[in-house]
Amino acid sequence: MFLNIRTLLVALLFSATTFAQQTETETEKNTNQEQHTSGTKVGSITVGAYLPIAFGENFVNDGMDLKMGAQMQLKLNVLGDFYIGPALSFFFADVNNRALVGNYDEMSNMVLGGVVGYEKQVERFDLSIGLGVGYSGYFNKGLGDSFEDNGTALWLRPEVSYRLANYVSFYVAPELRHDFMNIDVPSELKDTFGGVNYFNLGFGLRINFGTGYKFQ
Repeated sequence: MFLNIRTLLVALLFSATTFAQQTETETEKNTNQEQHTSGTKVGSITVGAYLPIAFGENFVNDGMDLKMGAQMQLKLNVLGDFYIGPALSFFFADVNNRALVGNYDEMSNMVLGGVVGYEKQVERFDLSIGLGVGYSGYFNKGLGDSFEDNGTALWLRPEVSYRLANYVSFYVAPELRHDFMNIDVPSELKDTFGGVNYFNLGFGLRINFGTGYKFQ
C-alpha cells in the first residue's frame, strides 16, 4: 500500500510539472502574440533629396539641365494599411536651349498635392505604393523678367524603407510623373509644351509615428 501511495504521489507530481510547463509555454506564446499585434501605426513623414529626370519630347527634356531638389511627404494611416496625406517637392533647372523655351535663364519647379496609397510591413521593411495629384508650378527667371507656367501633376510613387531604429528609417522612392501643362502655344508646338514626363528618384530619412512601428 505504501508503494502504491508513493507511485501515486510521483504521478501527481509529474502531471503537475508537465501542466505547469505547458501553461507557461502557452502563456509565453499568447504574450508574444499580443506583443506582435499590439500598437498602433499613426503614420510617417519622409524628408529627402529629389532627383528629377525628364524624358521624351518636351520643353524640359529638350531645353533644360535639371538639378537636384527635395521632397517631403506626410502619411496618415486610415482604414488599416491604407494612407492619405499631403506631399511637396521642388527642383531647379538651367536653360540650355533658349531658341526652344524662350528668353530666360533659370527655372524652379514646385509640386504641392496629396497622395493616397497602401503600405505593408515585412520584417524591418515598409513597402508602399501611392498615387498622387497636385499643382505643378514652373517659375521662370531671366534678365529683368520673371513669369510662371503651371499645370497639373499626376504621379505614381512606390517606396521601400528600411528601419534603422524603431522610429527612424531610410527610404528610396522612384517616381513616375506626368505634368499636364497649361501653356498657350501654336498647335505645332503642343506636343513639346503640352506635357512633361519624369522618372524621378527620391531618397532620405523617414520618421515613423505610433507604437506599431516598434521592432517585433
